[in-house]
Amino acid sequence: MSKQRLHTRSLDSEDRRTPLWAGLALATLLVAAPSAYARGTGWQQSGTLLYQHISQLHWIAEGHGRKVLYDFIDPNSRPNHALFERLAPLIARDHLTIRQILVAYLSPTSTGKAAAVLQSAQPMRVLDQGEARFARSAGAAITPVPIKPQTQRILRQDFQALTAVEGNPWMRFAPILIYRARDGRVHVFQRRLTNARLAAIIGSVG
Repeated sequence: MSKQRLHTRSLDSEDRRTPLWAGLALATLLVAAPSAYARGTGWQQSGTLLYQHISQLHWIAEGHGRKVLYDFIDPNSRPNHALFERLAPLIARDHLTIRQILVAYLSPTSTGKAAAVLQSAQPMRVLDQGEARFARSAGAAITPVPIKPQTQRILRQDFQALTAVEGNPWMRFAPILIYRARDGRVHVFQRRLTNARLAAIIGSVG
């Protein structure tokens, strides 16, 4: 993705600090999500609720297209890496903005790698380079770093948001895309995507 124009939101900038009202709104969502499952409404509805507050999560983005997709990504996830590579050549062609929301729970090095991305002055560049040298056994080629308290809070909140969508944080990690379609409805996809399905998703993004 490194050839595309980058848009990132710095960890230390004021607009990256989640406002108190947004934090409370997200907390309400995370408390409400389990009851939604109990009522049988499912993770798709939880994803719809999450989308109302998703811009308040910490994301790094590539592209400046009018079609915005949110993607939860663990640096050591092979399915995430496969989707990352498939989306790269489509960013300019299909006018996409991919907002990557870092989570870290898949393996012991996930947290340190996510911290290396989020604490960098050029987070998207670090993620790009790590994904470019992704190894099946070791994940993204990113050197783990000690995590700062602010980064720990960000990863905890992002993980809780992912849990609200998945409903089970220990299931095998798969790409999770969330976006609003042209008809105004929010869609959540949590599975490996075929080329046809990915094309259909991009075509339907509002």
